[in-house]
Amino acid sequence: MDIRQLTSDLVEEVFGMWRYRWIALAATWVLAAIGWVAVLLLPNQYDASARVFVDTETMLKPLLRELTVNSDTLSDVALVTEALLSQPQLKLVAAESGLAAGAVTPEEKEQLLITLRQKVSIAKMPRQDIFVISYRDHDPVMAQAVVQVLLKSFVGNSLDKDRTNFSQAQQFLTQQIKMNEKRLEEAESLLAAFKKKNVGLMPGEGGDYFARLSTADAELKRTQLDVRSLEERRAELLRQVNNQDPVIGVPRTSVEGTITTLEAQLAELRIKLMDKHPDVVRVKETLADLYKIRDQELLRVGTAPSSTTRMDPVYQQMRASLSATEVELASLRSQLTQRQATVASLRRSVDTIPEVEAQLNRLNRDYDIVKAQYDALVERLESARLSESVQADEEKATFEVIEPPRVPLFPTSPNRLLLYSAVLAAALLAGLGVAFLLNQHNRVFYSGRRLRAATGLPIFGSVSMTRAEPINRRDLAFAWIASGLLVSFLVLLVVGMAGIAPA
Repeated sequence: MDIRQLTSDLVEEVFGMWRYRWIALAATWVLAAIGWVAVLLLPNQYDASARVFVDTETMLKPLLRELTVNSDTLSDVALVTEALLSQPQLKLVAAESGLAAGAVTPEEKEQLLITLRQKVSIAKMPRQDIFVISYRDHDPVMAQAVVQVLLKSFVGNSLDKDRTNFSQAQQFLTQQIKMNEKRLEEAESLLAAFKKKNVGLMPGEGGDYFARLSTADAELKRTQLDVRSLEERRAELLRQVNNQDPVIGVPRTSVEGTITTLEAQLAELRIKLMDKHPDVVRVKETLADLYKIRDQELLRVGTAPSSTTRMDPVYQQMRASLSATEVELASLRSQLTQRQATVASLRRSVDTIPEVEAQLNRLNRDYDIVKAQYDALVERLESARLSESVQADEEKATFEVIEPPRVPLFPTSPNRLLLYSAVLAAALLAGLGVAFLLNQHNRVFYSGRRLRAATGLPIFGSVSMTRAEPINRRDLAFAWIASGLLVSFLVLLVVGMAGIAPA
């Protein structure tokens, strides 16, 4: 089928539908009138809204960032938003705004709350700390009243929640501090009683038991080496003293070596014992006898000591070194005895001291944990109090009403201009549909080709149709009625644009 034939068929369809133009026009008029009346009867809906800016930053916040308790204001606001849409809060809003005056039965009140929740909108603008509170109602005054109550609750509940959070936090911290204070006192009492019970078994600065035992062993071995070294040095000094004459120019006697040995022994005894000790007295008496024997031998050889004799300086130096060595050796032997006793005591306590140290470590650990918790709670309480003081001077979250709710002058919905146009378009399509269906039911052929195609019979001829009058009265009436439909539509548009519509 070519384009010319398709165009011819389309023209014939239009001619066929034109036969039912009056029915189509009547259907269009009826449907348009019904639709327009329905649109006119739709109740107006008015939107009232308010915009609130939530300032979460203050001048003091950067300065007190580490000293105060931080709370997420926007999170608090979000929680308040959810709370505003709860059933108890919606009941309060309905009562304060007067919206609940028309609801009498429980079913009506429940339906009122459901409708109120659906119509209330609390939204945060993207990337801004601005909240928009809106409500839609057929009464503009009621819409403004509901938004006003919601705005008051929104700001008031947010601030009250913030203050409540601080109060609850302080109460909780105070309660926890009292509990931890009791635990701290108990831990201190246990620790003090344990230390008092185990006096002498407590670890000192040297560390735990095994560290102290290791240190004591090392010190004992070092002292033993020092004693052994001094004993060898003392023996060498004694040997040198015994081989050296004490005076110059005086021959040695048979008792000289014995005297030297006993003198060294006496010096050693005097370090450890009193002069009245029997051993000291015995050595002194022996030395006195030996001195007499030495003097007698010197007299026999005719060289008794006289004022012309003098002591050998080398001998004196060796005697001084020997005396110093004896003193140092005695001191080291005393240290050796003490360290041997310390090591022996530690070895005897091999089962007791580690257990005491373990118990002490457990008590100290428990005490440190409780003390750390107590200190942390005290610090948080002071921080919370400081935060509350800061909030008393400068609100942490400042609520600024950018746009208060106003009584709307023009309805937000329905969009009557759009609905009028939609009704007219639907009515026109319905009229065309009626004409098309009637034409299909009572078909008239305007060309021999389509008649031959429809019946399959040969066509011998056709007669052309000629209009007697260019435009008859019926066509003129049709034009006037159709124009009336268009004029009615234009009037409705003008009325809608002017805002003149039933409330």
